[in-house]
Amino acid sequence: MSPTVFRRLTRISVALLALIVVTGGAVRLTGSGLGCPTWPTCGDNSFVTRPEYSAHGWIEFGNRLLTVAVGLVMLLLPLVSLRLRDRRRDLVMLSFGLWLGFLGQVLLGGLTVLFKLHPALVAGHFLLSMLLLVDVIVLDRRAGSGPGPARPVGRPELRWLARVLTLVAGAVLLLGTVVTGTGPHSGDSAQARRFGLDITNVAQLHADAAMVLVGLMIAMVLAVRLGEARAEAVRATTVLAAVVLAQAGIGFTQYFTGVPVGLVELHIAGATALWMITLWVWLAMVERPAPDATAGAPATVGAPAERGPDAVPVG
Repeated sequence: MSPTVFRRLTRISVALLALIVVTGGAVRLTGSGLGCPTWPTCGDNSFVTRPEYSAHGWIEFGNRLLTVAVGLVMLLLPLVSLRLRDRRRDLVMLSFGLWLGFLGQVLLGGLTVLFKLHPALVAGHFLLSMLLLVDVIVLDRRAGSGPGPARPVGRPELRWLARVLTLVAGAVLLLGTVVTGTGPHSGDSAQARRFGLDITNVAQLHADAAMVLVGLMIAMVLAVRLGEARAEAVRATTVLAAVVLAQAGIGFTQYFTGVPVGLVELHIAGATALWMITLWVWLAMVERPAPDATAGAPATVGAPAERGPDAVPVG
C-alpha cells in the first residue's frame, strides 16, 4: 500500500472528525438530540427515522449516518497502516488509537441518548472529540514525514510557551462545556437536565480563561518572531491570532445577545478550528525527518536514495 494513499486517508479523517463536531453541535442546537429516542435503533425495531419524529428525527438520523461514514474511514486507517510498504510502528499505534477512541465515542454517544442528554455525557462526548483530533492531527503529521525522532527547533522557552498555550486552550474548551451544560440549549425540544450552576459565574470563568489564552497568543506571536522560530511557526501563530480574536468576539457577542443558536454554532466551529490550529503551533516547535521519496520502491543499484520535500503541516 502506498504511503500517499495513507496520507490521503489521514487528511480525510481530519476533515471528517472536525465536521462531525460541528454537525453534532447542530443536532443539539436544533433540539434534535433525542430526535431518535433510542440507541442504536432510531425508535422501536427501526434503524431509520420515522415520520412522527419529524425534522428532529431526520437531523439526528443524518448525524448517525455521518458517524457511520467516519467509522468506516477510521477502520480503514489501521488496516492500511498494517499494509504499508514500509510499516511504521508509530503510524500503526496512532491509527489503532484513533479507532479505539472512535469506538469509545460511539459508546458515549449511545449513553448520552440513553441517559436523556445528561450534560456531563454531552461534555464528555465533545471533549473526546477533541482528543481524537489530537490523535489524527499527530497521525497526519507523522504520515507526511519520515521515520525517526523529531528534532526540537528554536529556543526552549518557545517550546514551553507552546505547551502552556495548548494546555490553556484545552482548559478553555473544558470550561466551555460547563457553560454549555449550564446554558439554555439542552439538545432537546423539552427541558433536559442541566448542571444547575449560575450561568453568569461559569460564563465569567470561561471568559477569564479565554482572556488568558488571548494574552498567551499575543506572547506567542511576538516570541516566534524574536526567538529563531521556523517560518511554519510564524504562519501558524498568525492564523491562531486571527481565530482566537474572532472566537473571543463571537463569544462575547453571543453572551450579550441572549445566546442565539446561529452564533453558538459558529462558536462551536470556531472552538474546533482554534484547537486544531493550537495543535499546529505546538507541533511546529519540532522538526521531523523529511519523507523518503524512494520509500518502499525497488532499490536501483548504484543510485543513492533521494530525500523528498519537507512534510506539509496540518492547518
